[in-house]
Amino acid sequence: MSNIDLTRSSHKISKLRKLAAQTTSALVPSRTARNRVRNIVKFGPLRSARAIWRARHERLPHYLCIAAVARDEGRYFKEWIDYHLLVGVEKFFIYDNQSTDNTYEVLKPYIDAGIVEYHYVEGEGIQNQVNYYAVCHARDKTKWLAVIDLDEFIMPVADKTIPEFLRRFSPRTAQIFIRWCLYGSSGHVQRPAGLVIENYKYRKRDNSNEANKIIVNPRMVVGCVSAHAFEVIGRSVDECNNTVAPSPVIPGLTQNIIRINHYRCKSWQDSQEKHSKGDVLYGRDYVRYTRADFDKFDTNDVYDDAMDKYAAQLKK
Repeated sequence: MSNIDLTRSSHKISKLRKLAAQTTSALVPSRTARNRVRNIVKFGPLRSARAIWRARHERLPHYLCIAAVARDEGRYFKEWIDYHLLVGVEKFFIYDNQSTDNTYEVLKPYIDAGIVEYHYVEGEGIQNQVNYYAVCHARDKTKWLAVIDLDEFIMPVADKTIPEFLRRFSPRTAQIFIRWCLYGSSGHVQRPAGLVIENYKYRKRDNSNEANKIIVNPRMVVGCVSAHAFEVIGRSVDECNNTVAPSPVIPGLTQNIIRINHYRCKSWQDSQEKHSKGDVLYGRDYVRYTRADFDKFDTNDVYDDAMDKYAAQLKK
């Protein structure tokens, strides 16, 4: 268990280097190439070359880990961790943002087993800072790092595990964007007993306007734009290995190989509890998860039982 200091979380980039990056990249006509040039100059050309070399040659303790910042998510951690262990995740870097529930007690067996590395972090509206800290912290620990939340489950569609999917990509790939598949409340007003992936089987039909999340090569990250995109020195790609321009919502992302099941709503009771505990991105006083907000995301167009096979394994 450790308390982290976010002021020591990152490689500092001088104003002069930022100006040089902006000036140099302005000469590049392609937007995608322009972003990469800007980030390489900001990161430093020699440092960038070293990071690219490490990506290809260096052996690391883990192949795939997950980082998440959470507040009062104790009741959901066990299912979320156990599920991702089933699909190939090896270790979890958990950043507890001032939880007052039983989060630590739930995580303690996983901490003792070396599956979870637990950090306590104070502050309001610090998700982006923590995400960048987590990436920097993971640089020497894992080849790939997924940066997601507790209501998000990475589901391989064409493979049995996430590592099978990742092995299709070059070591020089910097980040892979995966689109949300939005699930609704399935009509639940009160929180039902049992697993999230079993209780919520109705989802949105058209997810083309939904946001994306990232599996990233930590050694190639320059900065955190948001929970949905990082600044990187290498290629940003979609599930088909097509180059894309980093953005919180990338048009045209498909979900034929992998997707992120986003259980944003759950029940109306869950939504109200989210509202009362505050938001790790915007802070405790941010007004969110209102009835209008809930109704907007409560999409139950399609029945989808794709997670049942995992539910059966989790119950064992």
